[in-house]
Amino acid sequence: MQAASIVRLAAARAGVRPVPLSLGFELTHLCNLACRYCDRHTPLPNEMTRAQVLRVLAEFYVLGTRHVSLDGGEPLAHRDIDEIVGFLCALGVRVYMNTNGILIPKKLGTVRRLAKVKISLDGPPERHDAMRGAGSFEKAVRGAVAARDAGVSVELTCVVGTHNADHLDALVAWVEHLGLSIVFQPARNSLFLDSERDGSSFQLDPDRLQSAFARIEQLKQKSAAVGNRWSSLRHFRHFPEDKTLPCAAGWINATLDPEGNLFHCALVSRSEKRHNVLELGAREAFARLTRGGCGQCWCARVVEENYAWGGRLDTLAPARPRSSEGSGRRHRHLPIL
Repeated sequence: MQAASIVRLAAARAGVRPVPLSLGFELTHLCNLACRYCDRHTPLPNEMTRAQVLRVLAEFYVLGTRHVSLDGGEPLAHRDIDEIVGFLCALGVRVYMNTNGILIPKKLGTVRRLAKVKISLDGPPERHDAMRGAGSFEKAVRGAVAARDAGVSVELTCVVGTHNADHLDALVAWVEHLGLSIVFQPARNSLFLDSERDGSSFQLDPDRLQSAFARIEQLKQKSAAVGNRWSSLRHFRHFPEDKTLPCAAGWINATLDPEGNLFHCALVSRSEKRHNVLELGAREAFARLTRGGCGQCWCARVVEENYAWGGRLDTLAPARPRSSEGSGRRHRHLPIL
């Protein structure tokens, strides 16, 4: 990390001056798949133009942004993805991408410039294809291998739910075979809090979910293929109960949607869109963000980063074996500030 970024990070950590060091940018909600449990399949009505995207990213760079994670939909399906990645890399920004992997071989020139690609796998081939369409597992693996062989860091992710809880061992065996790692997190009703979407059919009941993550903890003890840090696995022992943790949202992190609406966290409700960068400019939109967490943080890497942000070194060590007590608990919602 550059010296200037370290100073900005320290100032934000001390509560002196927030800075958007890391920007999650949902470039488009267009996707070439229609995964059954996902909210984002089609473009929003007023997605930013190429010129608007480049102008906004330049504004965030001036504010201190040095890491951009491109998300979707499917970011590789965006018509200007090559230019956008090239623009960020020319500024010296580290670019990450969440993708289904299918378009990687066709976009390898752009993918080579990324610091990391994160590709979703829902299970072994038959489980993955049941959620995403016939042949999608093979295409995702082909993309992962192409990126890895091009020298790009590759990380796989898996949302654990009713569709794959009984196939975790087989999935980890596949990931070991590929020589990669995979990060697990629990299925939620929606990508966003306070959504009207009903994704309950994909959610495991609390006891079954805890059994699945107990197995993931066992697999982590034996296999480097499980990429979760212990901080997220410890945290998931409380799912779906609210559990507060340190939160960097709005201090060093922000999320931008395709229409230019800025949020302090990617998971919050999208019903209120009060901080639009096209109307306010990046500086003012970021200045107006909420800076407070909630107890409903269940995205593995976000959980891990938040514990690190809070200096919670106690969460890094392997957790003690789980007790045999039942884990069914009532889920309560904290208010989202």
